[in-house]
Amino acid sequence: MAKEPKNAVVKKEEGAIAVAHQVNDMFGGGSSYQIPINAPLPILEIMRETPQFNTPDGETVKDVTGHILYWHHANQFWDTEFGKGEQRPPTCASSDSLAPDGGEKPFTDPCRVCPKNEYGSAPEGNGKACHNTIRLYVLLDGDVIPCVIKASPASLSNKESLLRWLTNAPNITAKAGVGTKYQPIKVKFSLHKKDFSSGFSASVLDLETVTVLTPANDLDELKKLAGLYSDFMTNYIGRIKEDVAAEHTEPVEEAVSEGKPAVDPDVFDGTGEAAEGDKTPI
Repeated sequence: MAKEPKNAVVKKEEGAIAVAHQVNDMFGGGSSYQIPINAPLPILEIMRETPQFNTPDGETVKDVTGHILYWHHANQFWDTEFGKGEQRPPTCASSDSLAPDGGEKPFTDPCRVCPKNEYGSAPEGNGKACHNTIRLYVLLDGDVIPCVIKASPASLSNKESLLRWLTNAPNITAKAGVGTKYQPIKVKFSLHKKDFSSGFSASVLDLETVTVLTPANDLDELKKLAGLYSDFMTNYIGRIKEDVAAEHTEPVEEAVSEGKPAVDPDVFDGTGEAAEGDKTPI
C-alpha cells in the first residue's frame, strides 16, 4: 500500500482544525470549556489488582499523558472496614489533610494529631486507619474536561515518584524558562505493582515529565490550559470538599511507613506555590 504524502497529512490536519473552528463559531466561538459544577468530575481509576488505569470511557490502559491542573491532599476515615456493613460516606473527611471539614461525624482534632491518622491505628498491620490520598485533576491528551486521579497511600512513600515529582516540578518549569507553575508540564502517568509484607499488593502511581510547553512553540495550547485552569479555580474548586466527604467506602490499603512523606501538606499546596506559613518545601 502506497504511503500517503506528508503534505496530504498536513492538509487533512489543517482541514480538521478549520472544521473545528467553524463548528465552535456556530455555538458562540472561543475555545473555552464549561466544567460541570453539580456533579463530580470523571475518575481515571487506578486498578488495584493490576497496574492499569480504567478510563472514564471504560477502556483499560497502561499509561496516559496530560497536564495536571491542580492537586491536593485528602484524608478519609471510615469506622466500618471495607466489605463489612453497608457502603457509606466517610465518618470523617478532610479535603486538605490539615483539619476535618466533612463526613458523617467529623472529629474535632487537626489531622496531624488525630489518633486515627497514626501508623499502627489500622485494624490490621502497621498502617493508618485514616485513608491518606493525593488528588490530581488532570487534563488528558485529547480531552477537553479534566478527570481525577486518586493516588492511594501506596503511592505516597517518599521512595515513590509522585511526591518527588510534585516537589521538583517548579524546578522543571524554571529550567525551561516558563516560571514555576507545573501546569505547562506534559506528564506521563503509569503504574507499577508493589507487594507489601502483609501479603497485600497495590498499583503505585508513577509520574514522568514528557515535555514543557512554551509560549514560543505552544501558545494556543497554553491559552486553553490557562482558560480551563481559571474555570476550575472559579467554578469547581469549591465543591472539592463536598466530593471528598461524599465518597463511599473504599478498600483499605496498607499505608506506607517508610518515613515522613516528601511533601508536608502544611507547607506545600496544590497550586504550585508554598502554602501559608512556612514557605520552604521539605
